[in-house]
Amino acid sequence: MAGRGAPIGNTNAAKGKLVENLLRKISVQEDHKRIAQGLGVILDKAAEGDQRAVEFVRDTFDGKPAQSVSVSGDEDSPLMVKVIERVIIDK
Repeated sequence: MAGRGAPIGNTNAAKGKLVENLLRKISVQEDHKRIAQGLGVILDKAAEGDQRAVEFVRDTFDGKPAQSVSVSGDEDSPLMVKVIERVIIDK
């Protein structure tokens, strides 16, 4: 069974954190003032009815809505389901 996570020596995940780390550093240095200003702009736009701003605020507070998937057959070709069962017998 394969181990969890990346192999030893793989630094790809660290590369993705570069922008995040820089944003955190700048944010702390500026006492989060620019982030607060930016969020204020987003809230103002949401109040004006900007759809993307409204969605951003909703997703931030409530999380993204769950996606619904419906699977069904019809009369001519009904949906077939096969059940595969694995039984382990301890002798």
